[in-house]
Amino acid sequence: MWNLLVVEDESIARLGLRYMVDWEKYGVHWQAEASNGEEALLAMETAQPIHIILSDIRMPGMDGLAFAKKALERYPDVQIIFISSYDNFNYAKEALRLGAVDYLHKPTMDEEEIGASLLKAAAKLAQTTAPQPAYTEEEKNQYLLSLLDEYTFPEQPLLAELESAAYETGFRLTVFRKRDDAAAMQDTGHFRFRSIQHLIAEFVMKEWGGLVFHRNYREVIWLCPQAAHLNGAIPAQGHGEQGDAHKDDKKCPAELNKLLEMVRQKTLELLNVAIICSVSSRYSTLQELPKAYMETLLQLPLNEQSDNFIVRKSKAFIDQHLLEDLTLVKVATAIHVSPSYLSRIFQKEIGESFSDYVIRHKIEHAQQLLRTTSCKVYEISAAIGYMNPHYFSKLFKERTGVSPLEYRNQ
Repeated sequence: MWNLLVVEDESIARLGLRYMVDWEKYGVHWQAEASNGEEALLAMETAQPIHIILSDIRMPGMDGLAFAKKALERYPDVQIIFISSYDNFNYAKEALRLGAVDYLHKPTMDEEEIGASLLKAAAKLAQTTAPQPAYTEEEKNQYLLSLLDEYTFPEQPLLAELESAAYETGFRLTVFRKRDDAAAMQDTGHFRFRSIQHLIAEFVMKEWGGLVFHRNYREVIWLCPQAAHLNGAIPAQGHGEQGDAHKDDKKCPAELNKLLEMVRQKTLELLNVAIICSVSSRYSTLQELPKAYMETLLQLPLNEQSDNFIVRKSKAFIDQHLLEDLTLVKVATAIHVSPSYLSRIFQKEIGESFSDYVIRHKIEHAQQLLRTTSCKVYEISAAIGYMNPHYFSKLFKERTGVSPLEYRNQ
């Protein structure tokens, strides 16, 4: 089976490509992916040998043509298929000059056309290179699952990725589930679940490393090296965090927590799916995987545990500034998200709009002041951020059914 590297700057396009083609039907294993030329070169250095590259041409940073030149200098036998949204003769001419197998037009290409290009690449590879034995995606997933049960654990972990130096300092196991209940994730269909799994894998493997697989389309499982890989956006815990981890193996490194919160946010933002997760303690050997898995299951939050991280931050900010003039833009700016995203996630997680939530809490505070102080209505109105007492009285009556004075006299 030939190993494939896909280079495409749009994550949604990579996701579409991954499930648009039955790659294994053409003897190809989707081995790695990257969002630009620099990432792609790094992937070729760290992944299993890459035989075929499917690359976009127009990308930020190092574009597809510049990447192809460097890739061919280092790996002259690699076969390259270019894809582009631009039906540009100059692009096609340069691609052919580089020896590309094919140049495909993204808006019109289909599985049959991509498959034909893969077969052409495979035919060229067959003349010079022996295909590498490889698991199919499902075989690899089943093998990794066997490591989570002491009764099915193999005598020796035989997967090449598990022999990486990344696991020499230990590992943690993380389990992700859909927030409302695990079974509901399956009900949305395998394609939907695969989208969730792929999105999680894209972030955690790019930023940290490790292996991502699934159990019965219900859980996404991440085998996470104790230290992040050096090329990731998050630094390896070489000086501070790793030392802390040895002192307290149950403590999850702060950078790992940040990454997991980002994954939760992105899954909700991009796929409109709220997820929960649980992280194990640090374990030293892969033979302890069954124990790590059991720990994560026992620690999974129950009954739709806690609000989304962004919602928690926004609620905390509202509580601290309740007596001020609070707006969606002001809160979103304070917690570093866009107003539209905060509005959408707030409605989904809390069940009411941002403005309704703020008004409800202001009115509740006003009720407390009316019950416990002798302040005048206009003073209470100003105290909770409403400079117009008539507007406050109207709002109060809409929410409680009585005016502020009537409420005080009850």
